[in-house]
Formats: sequence, C-alpha cells, structure tokens
Amino acid sequence: MSQTPSPLSIAAIVAAAGRSTRMGTPKQLLPWQGTTVLAAVVRHLDTAGAQPVVCVVGHRRAEMVDALAGAPALIVDNPGYLQGEMLSSYQTGVRHLQAADAPTAGALLALGDQPHIPVTVLETILCQARQTPDYLVIPRYGERRGHPIYLPAALWPELLALGRDETLRTLVVRHAKTIVYVAVESDAILRDIDTPSDYQALAPSTL
Repeated sequence: MSQTPSPLSIAAIVAAAGRSTRMGTPKQLLPWQGTTVLAAVVRHLDTAGAQPVVCVVGHRRAEMVDALAGAPALIVDNPGYLQGEMLSSYQTGVRHLQAADAPTAGALLALGDQPHIPVTVLETILCQARQTPDYLVIPRYGERRGHPIYLPAALWPELLALGRDETLRTLVVRHAKTIVYVAVESDAILRDIDTPSDYQALAPSTL
C-alpha cells in the first residue's frame, strides 16, 4: 500500500534584529492579541507549516528572547545587526540552517513586524513554494509584490555573497525572469509596522 509523501520541508527566517528607530520603541515587543508582535509572527508561520522558524535577533536581545518564551522559534543572534541592516539577518539565518544540515528545500524570508498577515495567506505561499521549490516565490496583491518571499536553497550561496551595499532586492532583480508569483487576496503582504500610526492602523481592536 503506497503512502502519501510528506510535504517538502520549508523553513522560515524572521528578521527581528533591528532597532525600530522610526517607532521609537522595539516594535517587535508591542502587544498583539494577547502576545507580542514578534511572537505572533512566529506562531503564524509555524501554524502555516514552516519548519523550523528561525528568529534572528540583535537589538534588545534579552527582551526578544523573553517575548519568544514558549513560541516555536529557534533563536539565532546576529552580532552584526548594527552595520548589516536586514540582509545580514537573513544571511545569519541561512548560515544557521546550513550548519544544521537539515533537509530543507528553502526558506520564507519574513519580516518581524507583519503579525497581521493571515495564516491562510502564508499557507498559500508555502503551497506554491512546495510546487515550485527551485524558484523564487513572491506573493502579489494586484500588481504589487510583498512579503514573505520564498528563497530556494539553491540560491542561498548567492544571498550569502551579497555585500553590504546590496539588498534582497538585488537577488530578486537578478532572477526576475524565473520568479513565480502567487496572487493573494489580502494587502497585508504590502504593509508592515514602522511607525506608531502604522501600529494603530493595523493593530486589532482588542490587544
């Protein structure tokens, strides 16, 4: 009797090392539906089926670790977060996955300030990534691209080779002809929490 094959393992890397300068306080630690913004992001990715969920921290590390207590996250330190911007956090997460040598087809590169993305949207992106695991997969609302982005393991060396004057967009542009876009029905993929007004606009009515 044949068995249904297990779905491809896809990790997630959450960039959460930044200083939240525009917010004035760590946005990852803001309240969100009985938990914090960061813990909600991690739990949604886990619920959607990303395994493992690697959370890269830096600024206010101890508080981030406390906020993730009980959350299904592997916490990884980014010692270069002050100089390296978001790219360095993704590179740190990729290095951790490579060192773990786990059978992972690729990883969702997620932001640490998008707890409002519905789990169903994350599931849609993961489903497409499992169908086309060797291609970049980017969600799109209308004609606008958003996050998280799926990066196949075959492109991890290119990500690691990017310099400090480059960004994830550099890699996306380089592979523009081989991107698979997945249409989603929520503009949440376009929005994040950078300022107090962003938080007020996106936060659920009951925190």
